[in-house]
Amino acid sequence: MLLWELGQIEIGVGTLVGTNEGIDGPVAQSIHSLKQWIKQTQPHILGDETPWVVKGVKQWLWIFANSDFP
Repeated sequence: MLLWELGQIEIGVGTLVGTNEGIDGPVAQSIHSLKQWIKQTQPHILGDETPWVVKGVKQWLWIFANSDFP
């Protein structure tokens, strides 16, 4: 749906699954390290995803914050 909203791009589910499987291995260690860092140093982190429309196209903002980062 997001790719359709960004430019009416059609991608099959199989392509998305294959792409995700292809990057899973190479990024697994980095994701694990990031998760451990968050658990050890950021016990109270909050996340939010906010959509809004820019020139007729839905955009997204992701933000993560805690008490040390107002």
